[in-house]
Amino acid sequence: MRNEFIQKRYVRREINARVQVIQRVFRWGVAYKLVPASVYHELKALISLKKGEHNLPESKELPIVSLADIEKTLAELSPVIGAMVLVHLATAARPTEICEMRIENIDRQNGDLWSVRLDRHKSAHLENAEPKVLYLAKPEIAVLLPLIGERTAGYIFRPIDAIRHEKERRASRAIFTKKQPSRAARDAERAANPKQHVGECYDFSAYRKAIYRACDRACVPRWFPYQLRHTGITLIGLEHGVEAAQHTAGHRDIKMTLRYGCVKIW
Repeated sequence: MRNEFIQKRYVRREINARVQVIQRVFRWGVAYKLVPASVYHELKALISLKKGEHNLPESKELPIVSLADIEKTLAELSPVIGAMVLVHLATAARPTEICEMRIENIDRQNGDLWSVRLDRHKSAHLENAEPKVLYLAKPEIAVLLPLIGERTAGYIFRPIDAIRHEKERRASRAIFTKKQPSRAARDAERAANPKQHVGECYDFSAYRKAIYRACDRACVPRWFPYQLRHTGITLIGLEHGVEAAQHTAGHRDIKMTLRYGCVKIW
């Protein structure tokens, strides 16, 4: 199968990643006695492809987003998604970590610096994994306060809040006329039986699509949430040093931090 990937000229890292997935599948099969252990050991002995091997193409470095493009995009985003982008850029977190931030996990003892404990993060499954905490300064706190309001629990960034804001925006621009009884009945039926079911929080796909639509309206090149992590890490590194960027990113090895975006300009 790896030879087939090579023939199709897949990116080297993608080939290695797919092979690792196959190895894990066979390991699971061995654990449940569905596959002979010898097959898994043979697969495990397969050495990852090295750079330059078979002249395979390499992955392109993920570019950072210019602050000018972010500003133009923010003007086209709802307040909820706009707040997500600002917090995302400041914390350099992973997109799903931003989407799943919860109110009850915020420590507000220091009014000028909040800390947010993440229930789920990339390395949470590791045996000796340290809890990951995001820190929010005054600008981010000011952005979050209107979204939190009087709530004491639940997700910070909720699609229902964005939908409500969009309805209010449209209503403020609409020219109202007398609504006919038949129209009122249809509206009431749609409200009672909505076709679209709104989730409790955003997922990565919905977050990305919202940014894409805003980019199109702002006439800027499309960028996606993970680029905010790269941009945030780069900005933190430029201002506070690579060690601060490593700590913010949650990397155990500084070599991982050095692989990010424009870290080369440090």
